Amino acid sequence: MHFLLLGATGRTGKHVVSELVSQGHTAVALVRTSGSLTPRPGLTVVTGSPLSKSDIKSALSAEPSLTPSQAIVTLNTVRKTESPFAPPLSPPRLLADSCANVCEVLEQAGIHRIVVMSTAGAGDSWAALPWLSKAFMGWTNIKYALEDHNLVDKEIRLTKMDWTLVRASRLEFDDPKKEKSTDPKEVQTLDAKGSGMRMSDSVSVASAARFLVKAAVEGLFIKSAVVIRD
Repeated sequence: MHFLLLGATGRTGKHVVSELVSQGHTAVALVRTSGSLTPRPGLTVVTGSPLSKSDIKSALSAEPSLTPSQAIVTLNTVRKTESPFAPPLSPPRLLADSCANVCEVLEQAGIHRIVVMSTAGAGDSWAALPWLSKAFMGWTNIKYALEDHNLVDKEIRLTKMDWTLVRASRLEFDDPKKEKSTDPKEVQTLDAKGSGMRMSDSVSVASAARFLVKAAVEGLFIKSAVVIRD
């Protein structure tokens, strides 16, 4: 399969690239900064913005002999530092507008499958989120990212796409001091509402990436959301 990737330079997106290529798939990644992702066999890199429909169209046609059959989106908002209290740097509606743009361009091209990385607590999973997690999100600037994910959650349902929203529990990022696992865990899936979520829930970026690819390749959870945890 050939994929369109948005967010491929991020901490989850890089694992999506590796997972796809290791399985023999090919992909074209739209990246905002030239040189932020190195092309390799099976991966074409196009510089542009997900906020530009023309840039997305350019990515779709970057390989004349290959047309993406679907898209995987792992975009996230950016803050000035890693601190949850740091001010956001991303424009409002970065996620929502990027998702709307890619859905429109894909539909026009006759492509109807998209898998989008979201977060536990978005949409109808908010009610099942542990109260301490709710307090943390509301007290810190993470709330801005959640607001954008909520907009994606609402608006993607208005499209004609065969969408999947993967609501990840707290992400565990790669630790350079630890040896990288060559065999990411199979995640546990909860229903769209996240029934049974716990404060201790988390998921590694590698495991999340593997599930995103699996959901795309196997056509899982179409027109549905799913909460994942390790």
